[in-house]
Amino acid sequence: MTEVDQLAERFRASHAVLVAARGRLQAAADAGTASDDQLKRLDTVKELLTPVKTTSVDADGNVVEVERPRQFYSVDPEGQGRAVEVLGDLQTAKNIAVLVPGMGNSLDTFNGQADRGEVIKQEAGPGTAVVVWLDYDSPQGLVEAASQDAAIEAGPRLAEFLNEVDELKADDADVTLVAHSYGTKVAVEAVMAGARPKRLVTTGSPGIEKYVDEAADVVQPPTRMYTERAPGDYVSYTEWFGPDPANFSDAIRMATSDPRVDDDPVSVHWHNEYYRPNSEALRNIGRVVRGDLTSITTTNTSRSAETKLFLGTSWGGPLHAVAKAASKVYDGVVALTKPSKESAGAAAGQAAAGRPANGAGRGSEGRRR
Repeated sequence: MTEVDQLAERFRASHAVLVAARGRLQAAADAGTASDDQLKRLDTVKELLTPVKTTSVDADGNVVEVERPRQFYSVDPEGQGRAVEVLGDLQTAKNIAVLVPGMGNSLDTFNGQADRGEVIKQEAGPGTAVVVWLDYDSPQGLVEAASQDAAIEAGPRLAEFLNEVDELKADDADVTLVAHSYGTKVAVEAVMAGARPKRLVTTGSPGIEKYVDEAADVVQPPTRMYTERAPGDYVSYTEWFGPDPANFSDAIRMATSDPRVDDDPVSVHWHNEYYRPNSEALRNIGRVVRGDLTSITTTNTSRSAETKLFLGTSWGGPLHAVAKAASKVYDGVVALTKPSKESAGAAAGQAAAGRPANGAGRGSEGRRR
């Protein structure tokens, strides 16, 4: 089976999974036994099964509208749900972007992320394919998002997927990993697990790794890091997981508002506006994806300048200080609840001997938290 056939088979298999899920959920709905969550999931599955309308050229040279199923590389409709969707032709694209969403996402929010992937695809221009990668359990609230666990678990899987993309893509195609918020931690875990995208873009990062102060500490050639932090992005100011990569001197900090105009008509502020159409933030992401690196606009504004209030005061700095202190307390509490190396070793020995140990399975040493 050729790689083209293998990819088409994956799309067909994922379509079949969704069709089967629709049947099960519809049967429960018709029987009146479906829960509210199941009814919501039924609506989601129906949306994911809705064909995409595109244009094509027929045998007579006429432009016609055609419909085709959506291209899911993988999908899991159970529980929180996961999905990986390909927008465009992955095997012929010159430029490929892999989008990694942040917290608060599930299969029921996937269409919003697919829309974000589509605007990246349109901004990057012809010859671009985008993969929306939600193949991990995105934290569903602030308590879950305070932990690195989901990212540490997801990173190696994302790295494996990027290796699969390398096998499927054209030899001269470049891959850009684009990650938002908690997704930036997932992306860096993938890079640290061996993934080597051509470029890495982080937007609104809550920090990527403790005790690092430059991009070279986490990304290796040929990967180059590009970052965005919008004015007022409170998530980035917290630096919960470590330094914000927007502060790294060896990363390219891209502007989120056009520095060449006095009043950018599409302003980007706060945490969730990086992918607004016609914004400088999205234009810069598109430039990175298509390799138009000389056109990127940059900035070097500080937290204080981005959150200036009056009489020289700002709220960015105080928020950072409070969050940093809270992060240290959180780290300390988590460390106290995890077994020491000695007790973990004893637990492993007891498990090998078939004896359950108190506290076994509660965590592991290292960066997990």
